[in-house]
Amino acid sequence: MNYWANNIKALSRKNKRLADELERLDLQEKNSYVRAKELQNGAKILEIEESGHIWHLNSRLDPEGAAELYAQRYSVKPFYRYFIFGFSDGRAIRKLLEKCDDSNIVIICEPDKEIMAEALRQFDLEDLLTDERVWPCLSEMWDDMCCAVFGTVDYSYINLVEFCILPGYDVLYTESCQKFIDEVIDRIRNEVVNRHTHLYFERTIPRNILYNMRNMIRQRNVMQMKSVLEQEKIEDVPAIIVGAGPSLDKNIKEIKRAVGKAFIFVVDAALNTVMREGIQPDLACTVDPKAPERFYERAEGHELLWSSSCWANPNMLKKYGKKVFYHNSINSWWSQAVQEELGYSIFPKMETGGCVSAEAFQLARYLGFQTIIFVGQDLAFTNGHTHTNGIKGILGTDEDYISHRYIVQVEDADGNLLDTDFQMNFYRQWFEKKIRQNKGKLRVIDATEGGAKIEGAVIQSLKDTIDQECKREINAFDRMKEIPPLFDETQQQHLFEKMKEIKELKCEFEKETARCITLEQELADHAEEMDKKELLEKLKEIAQQNEKMNSHPFIHWITMYASKEEVDLQDNILVQEDMSVKEMMERSIRLLKTYQTGISLFEEDLEEALMG
Repeated sequence: MNYWANNIKALSRKNKRLADELERLDLQEKNSYVRAKELQNGAKILEIEESGHIWHLNSRLDPEGAAELYAQRYSVKPFYRYFIFGFSDGRAIRKLLEKCDDSNIVIICEPDKEIMAEALRQFDLEDLLTDERVWPCLSEMWDDMCCAVFGTVDYSYINLVEFCILPGYDVLYTESCQKFIDEVIDRIRNEVVNRHTHLYFERTIPRNILYNMRNMIRQRNVMQMKSVLEQEKIEDVPAIIVGAGPSLDKNIKEIKRAVGKAFIFVVDAALNTVMREGIQPDLACTVDPKAPERFYERAEGHELLWSSSCWANPNMLKKYGKKVFYHNSINSWWSQAVQEELGYSIFPKMETGGCVSAEAFQLARYLGFQTIIFVGQDLAFTNGHTHTNGIKGILGTDEDYISHRYIVQVEDADGNLLDTDFQMNFYRQWFEKKIRQNKGKLRVIDATEGGAKIEGAVIQSLKDTIDQECKREINAFDRMKEIPPLFDETQQQHLFEKMKEIKELKCEFEKETARCITLEQELADHAEEMDKKELLEKLKEIAQQNEKMNSHPFIHWITMYASKEEVDLQDNILVQEDMSVKEMMERSIRLLKTYQTGISLFEEDLEEALMG
């Protein structure tokens, strides 16, 4: 029986890129190493020929029984996310799904597209591919896999993740298997860092975002910068990213020789050091929601071009940011409004690395630079110092600063151990990952002359690097400073009116929150009186109401006002398995009431932003 057409059609609705890729395969090749093997009972399994050896991806005696045994290994729990490495014939996944409920998600990563294609030819998999809980992807399509991971693992689920590896896949595809696991773990780690960042900054982040949303209407966008630089043909021009590490002080004077022969990014904390030497950066970068104003003391009276995230400190931008190029979107609702106004999207998809140097790195890649040079990128406490002398004392003494950090040790370029902290080590690993992902397409030179070793970067002196790389004149700064605001006056007014519509979203969400509290309070009061059928109907109604709220555009705003109590409530509701319905509802109501408190704070911050 030919299952191909129905399977491909079902897959297209879930992941069209994957379906298109599989359709391009020539599955009729006589010497394909992936084959279907028919068993004595008429059933089929898949087999692979590898180096003269035949590997069977299921049992030759009882494939259904083997799939059942595989599924029995896992004690499926509500809300868990199951990351499965391998697709095979789909039997094991189907058996696992039989144990799952609607709260579970199953992400499948198949490392070999030939296997998945042959499975779609040989087996009826339409039920799996149309199941809303199933997210299939190929390991070679990392973008798709990242979307699956990013879409299903947020902070609430970091303790509710389990890896499942189908038999034989860990041996046949060891490297891909490890990469798959690492990708999920990286996402979990990113969520932990992001959540702690939100908790640390609390109301500062949404307040800053609202200001920058308003300011964005009157300012510029990195898309305009990219257009100008494309005319300069920058393929052979390096980008220099100047960080604020302690090693910057010993080679800062060398950067002068690169002015006009490289594109110089300077992160905000390094600005005083750079300006003190009379160096004109092409772009100053800022992302910190609470960046101290003393970082910018020497910016007074100078014409600077800024790259800013939507999180950045408004006070600094109000004082120094006459020309700002925004590089990230606010949320999907605002991105859609901007796209409708212009007729095209202006926000590049740039993964954040958590720090301003990482943002500069991603921006350099987006703009088209193929050589990136690190300066002052210590990512460690070189010789016991924390930062360049340009911000000495702003963050306290070195000793006091280091004493409050979670210290880990890393190697320097010579293999010696030196101290860093958990956060900087996280950034170092992020850079290493980006270098690996861009192998063959990007050269990264670490000319810091100190600090932690960044695996994959070429290590050499800044003097030699400038002699070697900075050979062509480029006048990027003068070209970019002539870039006008992205929106004309009419468009600015349209977007300002659109921004006011958030008030309507807020009112809608406020009503939905009140309705959810009423439903949950009613269930909490009468749960013990209900029979099982009535209880399930009420739970289903509440689940539908929660889904309505979670898909509402305003949810993006209100979760930024969530307190630590809100995080704890989410964790407890999902993880505590013996919680009664009454207790669950009471905890959920407390969570919803934090939303109501957040709505009041949001109203204040929105009015302030609209007036600014």
